[in-house]
Amino acid sequence: MTRPKPIRYDRDTWLVMRDDAVLPKAVIRRYTDKRGRDQYLVIRWDLDPGQRRLMSVCESLERADELVLWDNNAVRGYWDGPPNPHPGG
Repeated sequence: MTRPKPIRYDRDTWLVMRDDAVLPKAVIRRYTDKRGRDQYLVIRWDLDPGQRRLMSVCESLERADELVLWDNNAVRGYWDGPPNPHPGG
């Protein structure tokens, strides 16, 4: 399974799809800090706005996308699971 690229929603927003084909797993928002550098906020997405949570702040879109993992709820075998990074490195 290959990692899908984030879907650009507008100039500063990307939707990150993982397990569900319709609902995003996360939203990445770009902001510029006071030094003029881009910062990418990774927000766990939920239908209920009150359940959305800031998960991380990154300096690149690529790193922000890497931090959004697949759900590991379905047992598929050790090597046949979602393409999350191996915990051993």
